[in-house]
Amino acid sequence: MAETARTKLILLPGLDGTGKRLSEFTQCLAPGVATEVLAYPVDRCLGYAELESLVRAALPSSAPYVLMAESFSGPVGIRIAARPPPGLVGLILCVSFAKNPYPYLGWAHPLARRLPIKSLPRWLRAPLLWGSTSARVAPSRSERASAGVEEAVLGHRLAAVLRVDDTAALRRIRLPVGIMQADGDRLLPAAATLHLLKHLPHARHWRFDAPHVLLQTRPHECAAAVRDFLAQTARTGVALH
Repeated sequence: MAETARTKLILLPGLDGTGKRLSEFTQCLAPGVATEVLAYPVDRCLGYAELESLVRAALPSSAPYVLMAESFSGPVGIRIAARPPPGLVGLILCVSFAKNPYPYLGWAHPLARRLPIKSLPRWLRAPLLWGSTSARVAPSRSERASAGVEEAVLGHRLAAVLRVDDTAALRRIRLPVGIMQADGDRLLPAAATLHLLKHLPHARHWRFDAPHVLLQTRPHECAAAVRDFLAQTARTGVALH
């Protein structure tokens, strides 16, 4: 546990980029695990390359840490782990992907920039994110998470998802990796996880009976898995780069 406590967990948020939905999960990790959420700008249309640069500049320079990328942030975490900075000792990908998980929609990336994501009705978002047909299942805090994010920023990020392919970077990763999959995910196809596992055959693989918002619906179980990953990473004695 002492080794685990010295390894920090740095979280990269989902599409909203605020990290506001991660509060309950980080509380489940406390006090044994130091955590930090790196939020993205709410008013700048940045693609994966720009976000990678922003995250790299914010990472610790010496102390060991594990990077955990949720959903949209997967390609950012993959790119950084493929060319790891000093201190990075592991990567966790949570309900995420390395390449466009909707290949049949790749042509639509110009249109995605104009999609009114924040205006989509709750009855449509609830089944996709929360796995329920009831609009009331989504806590109000998840509505507030993207409230301050400009619509154009969300559209730009969605367009980036439809164009990304970081399979080559995935193959270059030599760090310990953990992959979290939600079996009830209606937003991310299972093929996205299979693609990760194909190129990371030695990765830890956890499956949860949960919808896409895994960290929000199974925070205690996910926290236990993360603590175990941190402890195992510390035992393997991964050297700083």
